[in-house]
Amino acid sequence: MKSNSKTIVSLFVFSTLLLAGVNRSFAQAGKFSAGAELGLPMGNFGDAANVGIGASARYEAPIQDKLNWIANLGYLHFGAKGSNSTVSASYGMIPIQGGVKYYFDKSYSGFYAGANLGFTIVSASVSSGVYSGSSSSTYFSFAPGAGYHLSNLDFGASFQIVSNANYFNIRVAYVFGK
Repeated sequence: MKSNSKTIVSLFVFSTLLLAGVNRSFAQAGKFSAGAELGLPMGNFGDAANVGIGASARYEAPIQDKLNWIANLGYLHFGAKGSNSTVSASYGMIPIQGGVKYYFDKSYSGFYAGANLGFTIVSASVSSGVYSGSSSSTYFSFAPGAGYHLSNLDFGASFQIVSNANYFNIRVAYVFGK
């Protein structure tokens, strides 16, 4: 990692603010969701990685009538292009983000737009008959997106901007509670 102490302090501050918000909104009838994710690498990352798959957990609670805040944690795994029987490589992404959703009808119903902001831990690993190694770095990340909430299902899409590892993300999630 580039500057471990700055990363640790930043993650601590972000986590503290996130937990403070979660604690406050539990009284506001928030909802948890668990989802499957599909990541489509873009740009330079698209030249190096195949389609990624993963999962995420999200907590969402109202701020106002149509405006909710969200906290999101996920993991996506991308295989590397050019991997074969003698050399294998892969990438992992762990987005830790918070943000807002604005519903055009009412909270937890219909179309919405939103954005997440936070950190993404990016790891890369390579393995061959002779060499095996991995590295990871933490980057600032931003993800504008939109979706549709239908009963206990949430369908969303976002564009994850993570340094030079950007990807288009599709999420289908089950929302717990009524």
